[in-house]
Amino acid sequence: MIELIGLRKNFEGKEGRVEAVRDVELKIKAGEIYGIIGYSGAGKSTLIRCINLLERPTAGKVILQGEDLTTLPEKELRNRRKKIGMIFQHFNLLNSRTIYSNVAYPLKGSGLTKSQEQEKVRRLLNLVGIADKENAYPNQLSGGQKQRVAIARALANDPEVLLCDEATSALDPKTTRSILKLLKELNQNLGLTIVLITHEMTVIKEICDRVSIMEDGRIIESGNVAQVFSSPKAQTTKEFIDTAQNRDKIFDFLTEEANIFDIRPEDVLTRVSYTGHAVGAALISEVSRRFSLDASILYGNLEILSHVPVGELLVLFRGTASNIEKGIDYFTQNKLQVEVIDVEYITRKVSA
Repeated sequence: MIELIGLRKNFEGKEGRVEAVRDVELKIKAGEIYGIIGYSGAGKSTLIRCINLLERPTAGKVILQGEDLTTLPEKELRNRRKKIGMIFQHFNLLNSRTIYSNVAYPLKGSGLTKSQEQEKVRRLLNLVGIADKENAYPNQLSGGQKQRVAIARALANDPEVLLCDEATSALDPKTTRSILKLLKELNQNLGLTIVLITHEMTVIKEICDRVSIMEDGRIIESGNVAQVFSSPKAQTTKEFIDTAQNRDKIFDFLTEEANIFDIRPEDVLTRVSYTGHAVGAALISEVSRRFSLDASILYGNLEILSHVPVGELLVLFRGTASNIEKGIDYFTQNKLQVEVIDVEYITRKVSA
């Protein structure tokens, strides 16, 4: 559906050249929801604006359904852009126009009769759940309602692709969930391909099929969401997942002076990740019985990502070093990923 080949975008500023996007290679399949995540300044907004050539790439190709958009004359590009809808963080609505007029605005020059236009606009407003707001103005709506108007407007020309530039960042958590649910419904009911950029991993895990992580203008890791969550490779990816799953708070808790878990220098603390069939297995109790270990679960998390169960545990092992090693080997033999955490750091910190 969408393929980016050797994509680069440079900006010239007072302090010299800024390489916002660097040699990005990316394939997005028709009908999927593809997430691109990164910290501020990672280049993700520039990247998504290169897809519809609001920012013309310095080099590389943007291929949409086999056609390189970078080679099109301006008139043809304008026509092609009609099939690429886009919504923004701050909605970009026309405050002097009614909701009806905002949604109807992209239909100028479409050749629709007045009655056809009315039928289409009202159908779109109904589709996004604000049919009763057509005569209101943007300043009379909540943030979530404004984003629904923006989505309806982006759908006016029956796009094949919807680009979402931090579309939920200005919304509260409850409204964010409702907008993400709407996007998922549009993806399923209209067969819409959605490319979504965000700095929030919770957004990615909520609706995305696949994800890429950006850093310094580059794609540093890609994969299906379940794979990336269960087995992150890049440090930046791990940081995003830590935030989404409150891991950082858990480790703050573990290193508090009280040491309520009575972690000892000889104990072994592990992070255990598992997916699919392993979720339902009683491996903790099995390893405790088989190897005469005390295995305490200090933290647990289970989620369904892209229809795949993905879980994580912090497990504290107490027993002989030999038996602990056997227990960890047993986990890895059963397709669990085990990372040993520096328990000496924790015991040093709590005893300091």
